[in-house]
Amino acid sequence: MTDAPEYWRTELAGLEPLEPATDRPRPSARTGALGHVTRTVPAGTAQGLDKAAAEYGAPLSAVLLAAYQVLLGRWTRRSDLAVCVPGPDGGLAVVRADLTAGSTFAELVARTDAALTRGRAAALPVARLAAVFGRAADGHHPVVQALFTDGPAHRAEGDCPPDLTLALDPTAGREGLGLRVDFAAELFDAASAERLMDGYLTLLTAVAEAPGIALEALDPLGAAERELLLDVWGRGRAAFPEDADAVDVADLVAEQAGRVPDAVAVVFGTEELTYRELDARADRLAHHLRGLGAGPDVPVAVCLERGTELIVTMLAVLRSGAAYVPLDPQHPVDRLEFVLRDTAAPVVVTQESLRGRLSGGAGAGPRTLVAVDTDAAAIAAAPVVEAAATAGPGHLAYVLHTSGSTGTPKGVAVTRGGFRNLLCGMRETFPSPANERVLFTTSATFDIAGVEVFLPLITGGRIIGAHQEQIHNPPALVELIDRHAVTLVQATPSALRPLLDALGDRPRALEIFAAGEALPAELAARMLRAGTRVLNGYGPTETTVYASVAEITDATGTVPIGRPTAGTELYVVDDADRPVPVGVPGELLIGGAGVARGYLGRDDLTAERFTRNPFAAGRVYRTGDLVRWLPGGDLEFLGRLDHQVKVRGFRIELGEIEAALLAHEDVDSCAVTVREDVPGEKTLVAYVVPVSGRPVPGIGALRDRCGRTLPGYMVPGTYVFLDRMPLTTSGKTDRKALPAPDGERTGLEAEFIAPRTPAERAVARVWAETLYADEVGAQDDFFDLGGDSLTATRVALRLQEDFGLEIPVRTLFTYSTVESLAGALIVARRTGAFPAGG
Repeated sequence: MTDAPEYWRTELAGLEPLEPATDRPRPSARTGALGHVTRTVPAGTAQGLDKAAAEYGAPLSAVLLAAYQVLLGRWTRRSDLAVCVPGPDGGLAVVRADLTAGSTFAELVARTDAALTRGRAAALPVARLAAVFGRAADGHHPVVQALFTDGPAHRAEGDCPPDLTLALDPTAGREGLGLRVDFAAELFDAASAERLMDGYLTLLTAVAEAPGIALEALDPLGAAERELLLDVWGRGRAAFPEDADAVDVADLVAEQAGRVPDAVAVVFGTEELTYRELDARADRLAHHLRGLGAGPDVPVAVCLERGTELIVTMLAVLRSGAAYVPLDPQHPVDRLEFVLRDTAAPVVVTQESLRGRLSGGAGAGPRTLVAVDTDAAAIAAAPVVEAAATAGPGHLAYVLHTSGSTGTPKGVAVTRGGFRNLLCGMRETFPSPANERVLFTTSATFDIAGVEVFLPLITGGRIIGAHQEQIHNPPALVELIDRHAVTLVQATPSALRPLLDALGDRPRALEIFAAGEALPAELAARMLRAGTRVLNGYGPTETTVYASVAEITDATGTVPIGRPTAGTELYVVDDADRPVPVGVPGELLIGGAGVARGYLGRDDLTAERFTRNPFAAGRVYRTGDLVRWLPGGDLEFLGRLDHQVKVRGFRIELGEIEAALLAHEDVDSCAVTVREDVPGEKTLVAYVVPVSGRPVPGIGALRDRCGRTLPGYMVPGTYVFLDRMPLTTSGKTDRKALPAPDGERTGLEAEFIAPRTPAERAVARVWAETLYADEVGAQDDFFDLGGDSLTATRVALRLQEDFGLEIPVRTLFTYSTVESLAGALIVARRTGAFPAGG
């Protein structure tokens, strides 16, 4: 072919790297080390393949290559992929496969045969073909990652060998058709290559038996592996039986109140409640709430500062038969009002100091506010007898709002039966002494808080509560842990990192439960040194907190998310809901007792995400999470299939943040992403294109706009201003092309003024080191520079060392510029107290 390079530019336009799932991270430079696995296609199957090829009117090599393409497509979740084949004179050709076109394997063979003929006519040496692709990514073959040859293994490496090379093996003789796969030993274990070959043989057998088979009917999964994945690994122990039936979570707490009435149930600071006192106060409030209309499936909002009243109220709402709707007093008023209107909660339990944030405005609907402090006399007048049990397992326990991709949060409606099943399972996961003294630090709006509150209460244990000012103060949490001999700490990896720093090197009789986001191996290793037992939990709010749990005993490799919890079914599937083989990435579907009722008042979204179980009775929740089965039967979390992310354990739909930014009149377009430029530190970064002809909006103004409707953890910390948004060839935002923040001061409203005093210079230095900022001026705002509550915690600890002062984290919120904080620190050193105001 006279213009082979141009042919390949056209033929391979838009092709992306194959990227098969590997057992180890891809190194930037490869040694070329190879392993190999051989298999023999039985003679009978080989004869069937010959007959199929004759029926297709194609050579056997085209049949084998087409089956290889199907296999790679299933292993990589790709319908558009390419395989290299040898051409004449030592050159290489590329055969691109479209696995979505055509309905039968025969049609794929025909397309493959035609592409083989065209490609071999345009074959080029490796170096020339690689030039068409441009520079290969580090650690990748310069052309494509998979090779097929119907002769001896072809050495066409370029700088490194392909990840996988499938070749006919002439040593098989007359026993059948010999196959050999050479694999990059730096990327794959031999066991993975063996599973790949077993899957290939399964495909070839299916083709030999039914040459007219449809593409979607081809499955590399054998019957034995299918049974293993669906019926053994994928199913947790049986759900806690329905005839514990009438035993609700509130009943389980009441049982403990009858068993250990004088034992301490809740500790918050100097206040303690025994089980007898907790039981009586919850009963009185439950009666009061029922008199106001609380009952089965009635949402009752709870907006209280952290303290014993929060625990009493959560239990009381359950005991009344209603469902609690937690509201965080720290959230913006608009956010609180949205949740109240979305749930149409007729009753709100709060305290007098928060009443003004909850009264609503025009169109708010009828709403009764119960203030536990000023209405205490009316509540105390209610009888101390258990409210009549009217709510069953199918009624709601709580409604939690999670981020929504369209900019609208959605309320997840969790049933009482699912909640009870979770807690009974956690009781087995954390037997005594782990459940005896449980630290409660999580916001009630985060689903894992349900474990911190109710696990100790259903086992006769004790809640050790942290007040708001203690939550972001690791030394204060350590003091709480040590003073009360806490036995179980549950937290996100983001929150565990500073806590482990404060715990130091002294091991404690402490079980540590990481949850809410991916657990890095290095952090798991630190957890193992700090406590006696380490676990890693995974689960969406839509499946009642935890769907899987792994006990971590060795943090030298992958940290798994474990196996299904009691009553839970886990399925790893491809785009057609077929189970995928061990080691192959797929979407995680979750079924079983914990599957929520759906999204409150959002039937369309419920129908989209909660679908019929393809393998058993009931429904599954489609998580959108990409996972794979590890060879030992644990799951590994790999990432998301969409733009949903987790930061500090909170699930965030980036579209909701983008919608808030686009509401600013000076923003033309935007994209929000999560960057982890520093290992273990995830940051929300907003990329903003200003409206043409208008000034660049200030970072403070953008933060304020987001803060009107979004909780603090969803407000981006870093802002990058662009002339235009990078786009893919299909016209979508090219998120991979978004640049790393460069430290420029664009969008900062304060003019740079160099720190002028020793105190200002000390503060600026700590801020710059913590926020990785090139320069920090005297009038710069900590939050405009990208600070948040977690980085504020680290800054406070650093400044305590430099200034010899106890510095509460809230100080950085009050004095948020270098100038004001330095001044406040000087006053505090001189007088022993921070000045009032900011």
